Amino acid sequence: MRSYEVIFILDPALGDDGVDAAIAAASGIVTKEGGEVAEVQKWGKKRLAYEIKKRREGHYAFLRLRAPVKAVTELERHLHIAESVLKFLTVLAPALRRRPVKAKASAPAPKESDTHGMTVGVHGEAVGSRRTGAEVQEA
Repeated sequence: MRSYEVIFILDPALGDDGVDAAIAAASGIVTKEGGEVAEVQKWGKKRLAYEIKKRREGHYAFLRLRAPVKAVTELERHLHIAESVLKFLTVLAPALRRRPVKAKASAPAPKESDTHGMTVGVHGEAVGSRRTGAEVQEA
């Protein structure tokens, strides 16, 4: 089973009971198909960036779930059909790395004679002040 994140926007005309019912229906579909809902967040009523189905506001809901592909497909089908859902987005959550990544070997620091007393950046380039023509000729 993979981890998914689902965000959907519900009709602003719904009350708190309607929002809770829509979230419960979505969670029920996932559990019925063999998945599990790990987290549910109600983000509240927010203004939309642009009109969706002639609405300027919507109730936002977020679900984090672990489910087989079949459950996610069924959930998306339900969200697409439901009249109270204005828009939804399902994203495959990135898998956590199980082993630590080895750090790359850092580049050797330049010798002090190469820098002429200047501050040296990460890649060995001089940072800060410029050298005058006389200093360049000395080098």
